[in-house]
Amino acid sequence: MTQLTPFGVPATVGVRVGAFSVDAALVVIASGVASLLASPVLGVAVAAEALLGLWILQARRGATPGSLLFGLRTSRVEEPVVPGAGRAFVRGLLVVLGGFVLLAGAWVVVASAAFDASGRRRSWADRAAGTVLLSVPRGKQTPDATEPRALSEPTVQRTAAVREPLRMDSSAAALPLAPAWDAPIVAIDAPVVAGERPAAIAPEAVAPSPAAPARTPGVGRAQLLVVFDTGQREQFDLPAAVNFGRAPVADHPDDILIPVDDPDRLISKTHLRLEHDGETAWVTDTGSTNGSELIDDDGTVHVLRPGSRTLLEDGTRVRLSERVFTLSRLIGGPV
Repeated sequence: MTQLTPFGVPATVGVRVGAFSVDAALVVIASGVASLLASPVLGVAVAAEALLGLWILQARRGATPGSLLFGLRTSRVEEPVVPGAGRAFVRGLLVVLGGFVLLAGAWVVVASAAFDASGRRRSWADRAAGTVLLSVPRGKQTPDATEPRALSEPTVQRTAAVREPLRMDSSAAALPLAPAWDAPIVAIDAPVVAGERPAAIAPEAVAPSPAAPARTPGVGRAQLLVVFDTGQREQFDLPAAVNFGRAPVADHPDDILIPVDDPDRLISKTHLRLEHDGETAWVTDTGSTNGSELIDDDGTVHVLRPGSRTLLEDGTRVRLSERVFTLSRLIGGPV
């Protein structure tokens, strides 16, 4: 009996072998052409470059030309993200080593998924690397009620938490109101000593406001603190619109851009957008390759639908591929 993973259906042995055969044929054809047109040494170099290209595609996209042709995708066994460089290297290395056994050993390693007693059809290479090969349906399909949801889930409709009104005593009510944000500050004349004339205050030119909100801590203004699981911290004034990513690009002139530390390059260039008006926050996955998720306090995970603006409740963590961050709203200055 085939065991379903939380992210899809494991690929059959025949389809796995077919996809691998396509990849192997591409490597052999490229190497053979280079050997005939130039020299065997160039053929070996081309074969090595082709294997390197397959490794990069497997690590960053979870798919090779053969797997794309057969509608397959390689994923980590515990979560629906691409394998990454380390796991893709281990997986490919075992297949290549199998190829040294009468060449057919590579196909034996791929077909070893038939011996997986767990029902996930994981080959020896998959079990060593911690990966699983999934069949990705072509086009939109309606899942059965008994089947788990696949890689994408509908946007979670959330209800904003009810905030209690602030209680103000009589002494606080008598205090003067603070000026509005970005309003010019009116100079107040200093007390005049008897017999002296007050010095005239020359008006100063008002510096133009910068195009983007300053990310340096302010005084007396609500701020937002973003803390990643890697220790990376970012703090900026509210309200704000923020783009997160490996090398994010602004949607509007006043957007804040936060590059996320990502050594494995699993985060997209512009991965997620956060909008915060000072009271409420929304997040939008911008069509990232490896997706974004919301993690509730109880550990429940909600996959964000790309392009859908979703309300972010207090205490909810946000995951960008493998990076996770939390938000803390600050009042009145830096931490």
